[in-house]
Amino acid sequence: MSRLCAIVSLAFLICATGAALAQDANLVSAGAEIYQDKCSECHGQRMVATGAGADLRELRAEDRAKFDKTVEEGRGQMPSWDGQFTSDELNQIWAYIRSRAYQ
Repeated sequence: MSRLCAIVSLAFLICATGAALAQDANLVSAGAEIYQDKCSECHGQRMVATGAGADLRELRAEDRAKFDKTVEEGRGQMPSWDGQFTSDELNQIWAYIRSRAYQ
């Protein structure tokens, strides 16, 4: 009986992981569209700005609060985008950036 439980548990884990990966892929895809439309002009097609802008690929997972604050308040040459994105859109942009990050 314990072997059957292990098999069922493993099958559930595989299905749950697949669903999570599909959800992540949807977030990344949606974020890519927003990035291309709203962010790429300054941050570059590949997240490498040609000027003083930050290389977004250097953002680490623990930089999410910093990212949100910078988008909301602006920083340096970057203007404030406060109220321009929904929380879902910010999550999508963040998922796209993290999918391309170095770390």
